[in-house]
Amino acid sequence: MKHGGAGHVAVVAFDGIIADTVPRRAQILAEAIAQECAALDVTVQARALLAPLLPLLPGRTFTECMVVAVDQIPALQHERLRHDLTAHDIMSMRAQRDWAKAAAHGMPLQDGVLDHLRTLTARGIRLVVRSDSQRREVEPLLRLAGLDDSMLLLRCADDHPRRTSVTSVQASYEAIEARLERLRIPWVQRDAVEVPGGAAARMLLESAGPRYVLFADLLVQSL
Repeated sequence: MKHGGAGHVAVVAFDGIIADTVPRRAQILAEAIAQECAALDVTVQARALLAPLLPLLPGRTFTECMVVAVDQIPALQHERLRHDLTAHDIMSMRAQRDWAKAAAHGMPLQDGVLDHLRTLTARGIRLVVRSDSQRREVEPLLRLAGLDDSMLLLRCADDHPRRTSVTSVQASYEAIEARLERLRIPWVQRDAVEVPGGAAARMLLESAGPRYVLFADLLVQSL
């Protein structure tokens, strides 16, 4: 267990750790999928998609989640849907549009998260917030929560050029690491707080040379 202090940084996931966005994102994506499936004469119930979509979203954009969902969720493996990449794009874009509308009205924070974050910053720990959503959606939510002045860096899913060979979460961590290198913050002073079992947590755990101590518990217990 490391101890926070000068130069210590915690990378904290916005979606699922700071804000309770994952259930709402799953609902919105499920509804977008069901709506487009209806246009293709494929019967898919949005309610039935919620449970399998929930574990797929943390650490993924809507577009990335669609790729995994079509591969893993039996209801989406209809031949008419499975290889229709245009339909997949429409579903993702519809979900992104509806999510932007929902986020404009605010999202609930996880219980006690503001107190936990303030405890960390009071101990001299600098916060990097990482999000699977787009910057125009996340920044207003952080302002509403009063967190915009306490961050060293905010990294969102649309902050980097799309590279087909690299996931958004990997690109985000590469950019974060480059910034921390420039600030001369050593590896032993970096932590990550991610959703348990999410794509970001798995990526960090499966790394050949782990460069973070990964936590998925209460923020106050993490450092």
